[in-house]
Amino acid sequence: MTEQASIVQEGIDRFRDAFGNLEDELERVQKQIRTRRRRFEKQLDANRSAIEKRISSGRKDLEKRTRKLREDVRKNRAFQRLDSLRKDATRRYEEGVESLLGLLQIASKGDVQRIDRKISQLSRKLKDMEQQKKANGQAVSA
Repeated sequence: MTEQASIVQEGIDRFRDAFGNLEDELERVQKQIRTRRRRFEKQLDANRSAIEKRISSGRKDLEKRTRKLREDVRKNRAFQRLDSLRKDATRRYEEGVESLLGLLQIASKGDVQRIDRKISQLSRKLKDMEQQKKANGQAVSA
């Protein structure tokens, strides 16, 4: 019986040792995981920063190319001629509209604005005159 008890006791001791080693092994694996996670986070941050720099650089390069293209287009003789024709057509269209409105005796927007400003001035002067009249009337009755 003692031999069986010693075998059982030996099994229990081996189980305790294995279980103790298991805890140590688990702690070691957890440390490795934490270390790898930190390394991975640093790597992600570095990659994110590099990508942001590339995007920023690409955006600046794109803006620079766009400015250069605009300058080249503006310097282009065909574009300058086209712009000149556009301005001339706009001027002629406006003149045509003004002459049509004149023939139909319809006030243009500019005419209406000018008349509106004049009416506003006259309204202010009339208010001032009424206030002076009230002030003079009150002074006389007092």
